[in-house]
Amino acid sequence: MTGRRADIHFHLLPGVDDGPATMEDAVELARAAQRDGTAIVVATPHVRHDFVTDPSDLPDRLHELRERLARERIALQLHCGGELGYEMVGSLEQRHLETIAVGPSGASWILLEPPNEGPDEELHLAADELRGRGFGVVLAHPERSAPLMADDAAGLRHELNRGSVLQVNAWSLAGGFGPQAERSAIWLVGSGVVTTLASDAHGGVRSPELSVGLERASWGLTSQRARMLTEASPARADRARHAGACAGGVDRTRRFTDVYDSNEGSAWAQPASV
Repeated sequence: MTGRRADIHFHLLPGVDDGPATMEDAVELARAAQRDGTAIVVATPHVRHDFVTDPSDLPDRLHELRERLARERIALQLHCGGELGYEMVGSLEQRHLETIAVGPSGASWILLEPPNEGPDEELHLAADELRGRGFGVVLAHPERSAPLMADDAAGLRHELNRGSVLQVNAWSLAGGFGPQAERSAIWLVGSGVVTTLASDAHGGVRSPELSVGLERASWGLTSQRARMLTEASPARADRARHAGACAGGVDRTRRFTDVYDSNEGSAWAQPASV
């Protein structure tokens, strides 16, 4: 069954990081995403020392945004998440990690932000800790991480072997983060190791148009495979339970993992296995 377009990396919550400053800005960003064809959004504010350090109130903030979007008749299905800085992993309590994890208990995952520069040893330790604490790891925009891409992507290959999956930015494919990130993104997508494409929308020039990346991805992939990078399709809960038994909580032989808002009970799967 063809699914709905999902964006798992989106800075939509207002006033918490370098995303939209006001609720009105967040509404316009959500409206732009809906106009582009996105139906499901995981709100992923930065969880790191310079922005959100305590994720406890993120569900309440998401609820406020959800109510406002309903009043504006913007039909986006919202989920609570976070873009976790690798240096924050060891300082967060389990309940904080569970707040920003997406998916059912035993098969949830966390979006982990790698460093843009410098060594990657601490990233690998952080990813291992997350896996040890019961979470799958989705690496945010690895194409923008010089240490992961160095030495023929040795750091990235290490993470893939450990069970991490990859999220590439749509604007990287379109050249929005410079030629090096563009080349790396195209190479990763063309190699078939990317699980999902996301906008990493913040507002302004960093818009939520996934279609920009999809158009570029379709140059090197079949149209069906390109669509699978952003589509979500209904999934059975037993797949989520099975995924929880796999390395890092993510079964890389299936279509990523099931994701649902536990408050609403709705389930969906982010497709495209690596």
